[in-house]
Amino acid sequence: MRYFLFFISILFSHLYCSQFSIEAYVNQTNISTDDYIKFTIKSNERIGLSKLSFKDFIIRQGPFTSSSSQTTIINGKFEHVKEYSSTFILSPKQHGELVIESIQATYNDETYKTKPITITVSKGKTNKVVPSTSPSTSNQNNSKFFARLITPKKQLYLGENILLEYKIYASTYNIRNLEITDYELPMSNDIWTELLEPKNNQWKEQIEVINGVQYRVFTLKKEIISPQKTGEITITPFEVKTLVNRDFFNRGQQKKLKSNALNLKVKPLPPNPPSSFNGQVGRNYKLKVDIKKTELNVDDPLDINIEISGNGNLKQLELPNLNLPQDLEKYPEEIKSNIKVNINGISGKKKLHQLVIPRFHGSYDIPSVSFTYFDLNMKKYKTLYHPITTIKVGKSEKATINTTLNFERPQQDEVITINENIRHIKTVTKLFDFSNPIFGSGYYWFLLSVSPILLVFSLFFLSNREKFTNSEKALLKQLNKETQTYLIKAENNLSNKDYDNFYKEIYMLWTSFISKKYIIDIAEMNRSTIHETLMKSQIKGEFIDELDKILTYCEMAQYSPLSGDEAENSLINTKKLLLNLRKHA
Repeated sequence: MRYFLFFISILFSHLYCSQFSIEAYVNQTNISTDDYIKFTIKSNERIGLSKLSFKDFIIRQGPFTSSSSQTTIINGKFEHVKEYSSTFILSPKQHGELVIESIQATYNDETYKTKPITITVSKGKTNKVVPSTSPSTSNQNNSKFFARLITPKKQLYLGENILLEYKIYASTYNIRNLEITDYELPMSNDIWTELLEPKNNQWKEQIEVINGVQYRVFTLKKEIISPQKTGEITITPFEVKTLVNRDFFNRGQQKKLKSNALNLKVKPLPPNPPSSFNGQVGRNYKLKVDIKKTELNVDDPLDINIEISGNGNLKQLELPNLNLPQDLEKYPEEIKSNIKVNINGISGKKKLHQLVIPRFHGSYDIPSVSFTYFDLNMKKYKTLYHPITTIKVGKSEKATINTTLNFERPQQDEVITINENIRHIKTVTKLFDFSNPIFGSGYYWFLLSVSPILLVFSLFFLSNREKFTNSEKALLKQLNKETQTYLIKAENNLSNKDYDNFYKEIYMLWTSFISKKYIIDIAEMNRSTIHETLMKSQIKGEFIDELDKILTYCEMAQYSPLSGDEAENSLINTKKLLLNLRKHA
């Protein structure tokens, strides 16, 4: 197993080393004729430099060579890094603008070159002393340790996104150790910002070569900025307190850095933009409108999706509004975003989902959708357009059945008694003989035996007289019993996660309750009649709104699935609302 891993590491080392790289840098670019510079050539493969010579410089010492090799395995990924460096001590032959020419190296029959480095040399006063290989401390200036605000460009359009970086540069020759003790980053007005979050809460240290000098670069912050006004905008400098070159034998030196101020010139957008322009500036925007079907029946759901994607400030994007016909009942729209922020800007998409239900048959026009943005590549406004879509709504079988059953009841004529004062004269008279007394007769004993039964019945009737005579309370008791039955069924369906039947039971509960309590014919019940009846009964507006919300969820459950949390909230709100309506009664 050990030999196998060794073989794999060797294999990957060849793979990684197949891409040859070479670079050259110095420790400083401003010297006098009395000074020396360190010139280093670094590559990832060994190259020969024994016959190297310079036109404007004399090699005083060197080359001092060094090499290093490192293999790491992270999450099964092999990485092998090799580094070879050669350092020369050079002195200038004269003063002026001198150039260290490009160094050529051949690897695998291909020629590679470093970039030439310009050195500014002033006249010196003292004799030269060859320095040691330790870092030079002469001519220390801000070019070796500084802070900088960086943007890819300083002229941009209103609303355009660019990257802003806060960096510290430390010369690898002069700054061995760096500790940042405190820093203060400015907040600029008239600029919208979106912070970039680094991995592991810290930006990775990098190496950069600027004007031939190698620097270690520390990034404090990166953010995407977007100017919100035209003209000159100044980003104020940031300040950093540091402690450099501290080790076991040295307490280090405190240094305070102040970066440059950044002046941005913000250009206005072209005049007279289209009416569908809402401030978006970017590249590669796309508009996608998806209408699931164009032929459906009354009460069938229709899904309409509008999606806008691209590279721009999508977090400030306002999706187009749909002005739908009134006969299409709109449900609350749902907006979803998938937006990514990186050093290249803000990109992604934003999607609007609209559920509508036609309540009457006929033809309806879904209006056209237009979206305009300022294209940074074309330097002009660009309008994306989706044409009008016509949908045809046919009659549903449910509507036909409801129309057939919705007949008018025949009105019954009331019987009117005209007069009861005049009666016919009876011509036959029947006489009764009362000569025999009732006492002791069979009729007497019958009445005597029945009297206790009549007494008990009378007492029972008197004690429950209110129950028998008050029809409203009897109806309310029956209604409460039915309501409790519906609630028990709904709770069972909720515990079994049967949300469809749960909302059916809730809908039937409210239909029965409103119809019987407020005496509304079921054939005439709809949302408007319920609202008018409750208003006439002086029910509080908040109770009416809550009922309307519950009924909306019941209707939505017929066409799209709802979550268990929404179902549980509907049950809780139903119980509270029933209690409030009973108190109102």
